[in-house]
Amino acid sequence: MEVPKYLQILWNSKWLLLIGLLIAALAGFFAGFKIDNGEVVPRAEQVYTSSNTVLISSQTQPLYTAVIPGQALVEGQTQPTDVDLTSKAILYAYLVSGKDMRASVEGTIGDLADTEQLTALRRTTQPGGDEAFPGRYSLPIIEVVGVSTVPERAEEISTTATAAFLDQVVADQDAQAVPPTDRVILSVLDESPPEAVEGSNPMIPVVVAFLGVFLLFVAAAFIIAGAKSSRAKKKKAKSELAPEVAAEDSDLTDEESSTELTSRTSRRDKRSDTAPVEEGSEEREPAPVG
Repeated sequence: MEVPKYLQILWNSKWLLLIGLLIAALAGFFAGFKIDNGEVVPRAEQVYTSSNTVLISSQTQPLYTAVIPGQALVEGQTQPTDVDLTSKAILYAYLVSGKDMRASVEGTIGDLADTEQLTALRRTTQPGGDEAFPGRYSLPIIEVVGVSTVPERAEEISTTATAAFLDQVVADQDAQAVPPTDRVILSVLDESPPEAVEGSNPMIPVVVAFLGVFLLFVAAAFIIAGAKSSRAKKKKAKSELAPEVAAEDSDLTDEESSTELTSRTSRRDKRSDTAPVEEGSEEREPAPVG
């Protein structure tokens, strides 16, 4: 079975490809990793999140009460109506993510970097669920999330924002003179430790850089092989043309050769006749005898 041409080219360029393989490996390594203080660390920054879970409740809707007791009605007044705390949870999440809360947090722990973030969301899944794929639950629970490339910093953002939000709610209720029985009660249910976010894989730039550099050497191997083939074809064409030119010269007849010789002799005689005569070289007439 005949070996394909491209495999022959790759085999003939094996040393070039070996050098390319080594250079591609180095390029891939330094594309995905760096040496920091003598340690090899990924170039891709790992992101961490930390969250605090907050429950929204009220005295008229206590957590462990199954029945809301009846209330005495006063003539001329409507019956009290409980607010849907589940619908308010999304509003509280927006308040936590707003610029006022961000400014309050930055006033406590310093400005947030470009890689840091403060956000909040309403829980729609079970405790072990992932909010990236929300469930069908509508819960009076929000989650205050801090994001950073430093685990401790992410936890600090989340904890500080939660405390600031609880203090703000109490301060606003005091400013509006809301009766204690009508106030919203916020309770911290859980404080999650920092967790690494999936997706920051340092091997992605390694693979991309390795393949890119190695394919450049493969392309160079084919280009060099094409150039060599082109030069070989030109050399072969010249070698085949040389015998034909010699044969054409040998096909001249004797008459043509004689004509060519006569022509060359005539041109040489003409040049000698027209050549200038040097001074003092004129022929002298013989002296008369006698």
